[in-house]
Amino acid sequence: MSKKKNNCYFEAFIELADYSKQAAELLNDYVHHFDLSKMDEKIKEMHEIETKADSTKHEMMDRLSKEFITPIEREDINHLFNVIENVSDTIEDVLIKMHIFCISEMRPEAKEFANIIVKCCESLKKMMMEFPNYKKSTQLQKYIIEINDLEEEGDKLYTGSVHNLFSISKDPIELLTWTETMDRFEKSCDSIEHVAIVVESVVMNNI
Repeated sequence: MSKKKNNCYFEAFIELADYSKQAAELLNDYVHHFDLSKMDEKIKEMHEIETKADSTKHEMMDRLSKEFITPIEREDINHLFNVIENVSDTIEDVLIKMHIFCISEMRPEAKEFANIIVKCCESLKKMMMEFPNYKKSTQLQKYIIEINDLEEEGDKLYTGSVHNLFSISKDPIELLTWTETMDRFEKSCDSIEHVAIVVESVVMNNI
């Protein structure tokens, strides 16, 4: 197997992680420079990123189905494609929820969450860039731990923000709107941590 052919899956993992990072940066920019008039435009941009990620995944899955020899276990490649591509899906879900609920004012906790998601995706991309060296890497575990720590930070922010919301608001619509939106933020962090968990498992399966 040529080196180029051997690396194509690892390169695709990095590409998918980069799409996740692009989605996180778009969301972060939108919540920090909130402008309701730009919601449709941002949803379109976000969907374009997600569509590119989905296309990359399907292209590589098609290739995987036709190859007999792969650099790591076939099932592991399949699993990684699905969990990494899911990150951009969950980030897109945050923006879709804001649109569905016609959110007209941004809460400071949403800005904090968006910052955490960007940091998670930065560590995700670094982790996938390091992943091809998984047998000898001294940095891969560092990025896994970074993601775990950021996800824990997201969990605490979710708990605190929802508690604070119920403490100061009696408006059922506001409570529903922001509880559901914060839940989507938290699920984005979870999806990134899930990639780190899968990477750790894949390393154990292939050493």
